[in-house]
Amino acid sequence: MSLQKNFIYSSILTVSKYLFPLIVYPYVSRTLGLSNIGIVNFVDNLVNYFVYISMMGITTVGVREIAAVRSNQQQLSKTFASLLSLTCIATLIAIAILWIAMYTVSELMPYKDLLYVGIVKLVFNLFIMEWFFMGMEDFRYITNRSLLVKCLYVLCVFLFVREASDYKVYYCISVGMVIVNALVNLVYIRKFVRFDFHAIDMRPYYQAFLIMGVYVLLTNVYTSLNPVWLGFVTNTDEVGYFTTATKLHNIIMAFLLSFTNILFPRVSNLLAEGKEKEFWEKINIAFDAIFLFAFPTICFMLVAGPELLHLVVGDGFEGAYLPFRIITPLVLVIGIEQILVIQILMANHCDRIVLRNSFFGALVALIANILLTATFGASGSAVVWVIAECAIMALSVMVIYKKFHYIPPYKRLLTYCCAYIPLLALAIFTYNALDNTYAIVLSVGLLTVLYTAVNELFILRNKVAKQLLQVLHR
Repeated sequence: MSLQKNFIYSSILTVSKYLFPLIVYPYVSRTLGLSNIGIVNFVDNLVNYFVYISMMGITTVGVREIAAVRSNQQQLSKTFASLLSLTCIATLIAIAILWIAMYTVSELMPYKDLLYVGIVKLVFNLFIMEWFFMGMEDFRYITNRSLLVKCLYVLCVFLFVREASDYKVYYCISVGMVIVNALVNLVYIRKFVRFDFHAIDMRPYYQAFLIMGVYVLLTNVYTSLNPVWLGFVTNTDEVGYFTTATKLHNIIMAFLLSFTNILFPRVSNLLAEGKEKEFWEKINIAFDAIFLFAFPTICFMLVAGPELLHLVVGDGFEGAYLPFRIITPLVLVIGIEQILVIQILMANHCDRIVLRNSFFGALVALIANILLTATFGASGSAVVWVIAECAIMALSVMVIYKKFHYIPPYKRLLTYCCAYIPLLALAIFTYNALDNTYAIVLSVGLLTVLYTAVNELFILRNKVAKQLLQVLHR
């Protein structure tokens, strides 16, 4: 399947991952209330961190290794069995740790019922095996299955979540979506591999699996663990503010991640075939795509983001507005970081470098959390996230220059900064001239689209759209 079709399916998949929860979130936030939303998010983010422990580095290593052997049926089955076995061991360890924590950490005692549901999520998450289908570039199947299950999820939420006390039902429905995905995948995967575990050989993969797993755990110190830290040092209301702010941000990032997700197996394959020149050409195009998307998005969200957030969640979530504005620049920072870490370092098997960088980012996040979160709540957590991502990005730039003598297109970055300052000024003027939420969102949105079109075509004379189409067709 061409990259163009993969990009379309991946875009639909990634956006739906956040869009469907956003469809139900206005209803759920109004039905359950801030405190119950905070409880569910506190528990789910804690469980998700154990999901990261259970998955370790399979999300990256699995895609990379499956992509490398997908044309060899026998080797594909062997690689799949070995990687799934590693994940199974990690899942058992994660379940054991969570089980012990449930009975030894006093702060978790009130949420024991929800944590039992979380253990079910851990078990079935093992069999979702999305890494396999991404390595096979079977984005069509992933997307179709995901959309059907998410439609079922939305239907169940509106049918069964009717009052504030239904927050446990809401979490069970969310975990039920994981169970259905896993069962469907277990049936479909037999089209590609046989479940033959006699020829398992985990030795070629366990080191990268552990290294990349530690990287995932460390990077999630300032994403999934931030709400957990907030719950311990402040209250569930602050958790609700932070998770509400990040909900909309994650949808925005979904568009960005669609491109990087489908490009990773392709650039890994290019390196395996020794096509380094074509590899670096795609990296440069990826940077242009990030700039094209990030700058107008940041301008819009900095100005009209809180108004859009209010339309989504309603009254009572005003504490999420400032955290949302604080994390808005991460659209650019994480976009650049995705290229540096995933497309360049991971594709070149620089796993130890990635791990070392993640240690640095986690240390920065830990110190910043201690200094800021207890005092500033959700806003402090937002600052922690920005600081940590910027630290990893800066360190990655230095490492890549030293190892590959490659410098990201900083002149292009400065050009974009200058080109979009007028849009930011115009958006602020429009915001101050209006006093209606709908009018602000529509006016600033339309202004952003028109300015971007004129700016890209006549001022920057950007050729990235044409380049992207050429890449996607290959």
